[in-house]
Amino acid sequence: MTTAPTPAERALLLDYGGVLTAPVQDAFARFEAALGVPPGDSFALLRTASRSRDGGIIGALERGEMDVATFDAHLHRLLTDAGYEVPEGTDLVEGMFAAMAPAGGLWALVDEVRRHGVRTGLLSNSWGTSAYPFERLARTFDTLVLSGEVGLRKPDPRIYELAMQRVGVPAQGCVFVDDLERNVAAATELGMHGVHHTGDDQATRAAVLAALELDVA
Repeated sequence: MTTAPTPAERALLLDYGGVLTAPVQDAFARFEAALGVPPGDSFALLRTASRSRDGGIIGALERGEMDVATFDAHLHRLLTDAGYEVPEGTDLVEGMFAAMAPAGGLWALVDEVRRHGVRTGLLSNSWGTSAYPFERLARTFDTLVLSGEVGLRKPDPRIYELAMQRVGVPAQGCVFVDDLERNVAAATELGMHGVHHTGDDQATRAAVLAALELDVA
């Protein structure tokens, strides 16, 4: 007879941007408005420049193979080549993520499940580290896995495996929350319980508690 895992044999892994902050597209929209760039154009340019197997300049930044200053220079060139006037020396990545302060109800969820003995981890594709509130993250999570520090990025299965190793819980005991479906799908393929966060904190909380089998009011 197989016994159900205890809370200590379970883990909750979460993305950062768009999960523990306001939606990423909101931060990008404010950044674009400040530059006079139409909504969505900056990210569309980045996606076009990153359509390669290794993820192009976005992949290089997220794996830590390109520093933020070099990425800024690439993005500046993409914007100016597209006809937008962007002052030299503008900190573009910092501007993109300036609005991504900690927000939402999922911080309380992490604290809640941790009090019940569930292990917790952050698993984030990083664009530099300036947007992360490290003191708060250290108080909230048992482990932090940032793509730029480990040289891997979601949805590469190896970064999920590293997160599981660090949190000390196998795939079947892990619940993973992300705002990008492809990242959730990759976690599910490894045997984790994936939860796609669409901005509804209460729906995500309910899905996480059900997956962790926690009876919390």
